[in-house]
Amino acid sequence: MVRAKIVSPFPKQFSDRQWARYVKQGRELVEEESSLQFRLGDLSLKMVEHHPRGGVGHGVFLVLDRFADTIGINVHTLVNYRKVAHAWPPDKRAPGTSWSVHEALAALPDRFEVILNPPEGKDRWTQDAALSRAGRLPTRPLTKDEKLDRVRTLLREDDSASEAVESLIQRPDVAHRVMSNPSNQRILYRAHHEQRQEAAAARFAAAHEPDPGDSEDNFGPDYEDDEEAGAAPREEQVRRREPAVDYQRASSEVLELIGSGTTFLVDLQRMIPGLHVSEFTEREVRAVLDNHRRIRAALDWCDSALSTGDKSMDDELARILSEGDDEP
Repeated sequence: MVRAKIVSPFPKQFSDRQWARYVKQGRELVEEESSLQFRLGDLSLKMVEHHPRGGVGHGVFLVLDRFADTIGINVHTLVNYRKVAHAWPPDKRAPGTSWSVHEALAALPDRFEVILNPPEGKDRWTQDAALSRAGRLPTRPLTKDEKLDRVRTLLREDDSASEAVESLIQRPDVAHRVMSNPSNQRILYRAHHEQRQEAAAARFAAAHEPDPGDSEDNFGPDYEDDEEAGAAPREEQVRRREPAVDYQRASSEVLELIGSGTTFLVDLQRMIPGLHVSEFTEREVRAVLDNHRRIRAALDWCDSALSTGDKSMDDELARILSEGDDEP
């Protein structure tokens, strides 16, 4: 095979001859380093045989750990050298190909053939090309898919992902691009809506939790005082404090309806005292009132459906619910 001529990619700094000389020296150094890495891996295999099931058992690791400390190398680096040396017997190693490429392709079942066939248009493997061929993330992602794969890998943990998203949405340009996608809008709205529903259901459950002190045998003096004062019988008081529904057995539709209403009421109770009504324009007031008119119509529709079972919508109701704010 005719070796391609090495051409300088930086002609203003290096002539072709200068560049070729530096490349030759660099490849020789890489080959020396690769030889050393393989020799260390082979030595560890000679010290302790490779287990047929693979991996490094506790006893083997202790030996390698002590040996690595003694020669001044990280034990995990030595273990990796050992793994690659076992995957590539001496007669299967490709001369002139770096240890890093061998390491990247080590897990492929057809690695002995793959390493002899560099990517089309290339005369030798690069580490990133080998990593991509093995389905692993390249050290220097170049394509959009490679960069996205790197991000997905880094964000597999929920805590890290949430912090990263928080950082990204603080960039107005990124947040705008994300929210311009209707699919993303639906996802975020659904997540926010579900959080509000869960919070409302929890508030509803807490508000209707039976008082542990209430029992038929716990009437005592207070009950007698209530009777003398003309208060309602104790049984009626207990009955009024019982939950409207058994939230543990109620259907999701019932809880969702109650949760929606509870959320709306709680939000209004929180917002109304702090409203700066004097700062509202006439159009803004009209818009809010018109929206409330539609809400009342929807509530009446829901009440009618619950009372009669008829869930149909007449034309007038459809018009009210679909119309926008009144124009000035």
